[in-house]
Amino acid sequence: MDYLGLPEWGEYLLKGILIFIGLSSTAVVLTRAGRSPYFAFLIIIPYVQIVAVWYFAFSIWAAPLKITK
Repeated sequence: MDYLGLPEWGEYLLKGILIFIGLSSTAVVLTRAGRSPYFAFLIIIPYVQIVAVWYFAFSIWAAPLKITK
């Protein structure tokens, strides 16, 4: 069965690109929040992603850096 009228290799390419975009954007957010970007790999696993987002949201956050001029 064709997905969006794409051949099989096109489906895999589209899914791979979407996973890459999701992982890279999540890694950027985690890095800016002071967490390890490897935490983003948990977003791929169904149901684990819900627990990971809740853990990230309710964990103790690092104090923001104060910029002095």
